Amino acid sequence: MTYPTPPTLHGWPLLGHLLEYRKDHIDVFWRAYKTLGPVFSIRLGPQRAVMLIGPEYHRFFFTQVDKILSMPELYRFVIPMFGQVLNAVEDRDTRKQQLALMHDAFRGKKMQRHVQVMVQETLAWLDTLGDEGTFEIYDAFSALAMNIAANAFMGPEIRRQMDAFLPLYEDLARGMDFVLPPNLPLPRFIRRDRARKRLNDLLCPVIAQRKAHPEEHDDFLQTILDGRSQTNGLAANETVVGFALMSVFTGYITTAAQTCWSLVQLLQHPAYLAVVQDELKGLPYRSEDLSAEIFDQLEQVGWALKESQRMHPVMSHYARYNTQDYVLGGYTIPQGWLTMVCPAVAHRLPEVFSEPDRYDPTRFAPERAEDRRQAYSLIGFSAGLYQCPGMAFGTYEMKCILSLLLQRYTVELLDPDPQRDFEMGVIRPRPPCRVRYTVRAAHRNPLAGVRNGHFADAYAPR
Repeated sequence: MTYPTPPTLHGWPLLGHLLEYRKDHIDVFWRAYKTLGPVFSIRLGPQRAVMLIGPEYHRFFFTQVDKILSMPELYRFVIPMFGQVLNAVEDRDTRKQQLALMHDAFRGKKMQRHVQVMVQETLAWLDTLGDEGTFEIYDAFSALAMNIAANAFMGPEIRRQMDAFLPLYEDLARGMDFVLPPNLPLPRFIRRDRARKRLNDLLCPVIAQRKAHPEEHDDFLQTILDGRSQTNGLAANETVVGFALMSVFTGYITTAAQTCWSLVQLLQHPAYLAVVQDELKGLPYRSEDLSAEIFDQLEQVGWALKESQRMHPVMSHYARYNTQDYVLGGYTIPQGWLTMVCPAVAHRLPEVFSEPDRYDPTRFAPERAEDRRQAYSLIGFSAGLYQCPGMAFGTYEMKCILSLLLQRYTVELLDPDPQRDFEMGVIRPRPPCRVRYTVRAAHRNPLAGVRNGHFADAYAPR
């Protein structure tokens, strides 16, 4: 029996939906879903893609990776930035070895040390704010998340060189493009390639020192270096550099954007913010008392993070390459197409989440657990074998930043309805999106608080 290809929206000749996609691809996906149903196709220039909406289709998407669906063909766009690491690796066994090494870097005592870095960096940032003021939340959170990622993933050596590292890294990130051929002679691609070389020059002496004295370190970068003998794909220093750079990229840009949406939604919903504030009364003031176990106890904060992940997932869609034709939902999806899923649409389906357009973090409380009624319902961190290995890291980081900020300050949203911005490859609140903060009375005299043992330690920015 012959099945048709999925229906598609009307698009421009040659370009298809590319221009609309670049402007606001979530709007394109919603329009297609409402018009055509849960299985539809779009065209991005010469590339055709099918979009699958809903948990039953997500199951196919996440369980068919490395079978019908493939990753390296799609992730070639990151090779100029990071080299052939993780999802861009063509050999499946090497890719899985690298993924296992990534998971190992976030386990046990290593995660405890990551949380200590998060606390240290967050308190250092808070100490720069003073008693009152305003800040642009993405600028503030992206800088903080970069400091955390650089410190946790590359160590204090690179953290101390942040003034040199950060501009190069921003040029690298701005050279990412999912659609255009990566070797076009565009100015931003030229800057990307120049930045990649300079970052390699910056990191290679650090790697050489680590290799000469491996006993002096037990952090993320050392885990990667120590694991090279077990992982064929990490033989060269340049590949280790790429692995570390990609880890920082995914660790800072997605976490910063998701932290922004989480704070925005808390400030937009004062009733739930009051619940969170009540929970934070039990949060220790002293930095040495803050740990992963303490942050695990912040259930209300955790539910708020999940709700913002549901309503504002920073990754609008995930894609894989079709290695062969397949039939699904009454349609034939040809080899060479992309298969995609869209959390931004799927997380708002009323048959999956009750009143999906209403902010309600308690939907994730154990007695409701709406994300567990159907597998693959909440996919903000992806799912399956290639689910984000840094998911726990990102969750602890967001809990740390929001909890310590809201513990110390009363915060007010100055721009009440921020729109979506797609510029950095993730969905973040479009500037201006500012907050005004005022120190709480209990934190107004930090020196007295330190003397009495009731205030977080002061950390000087490095």
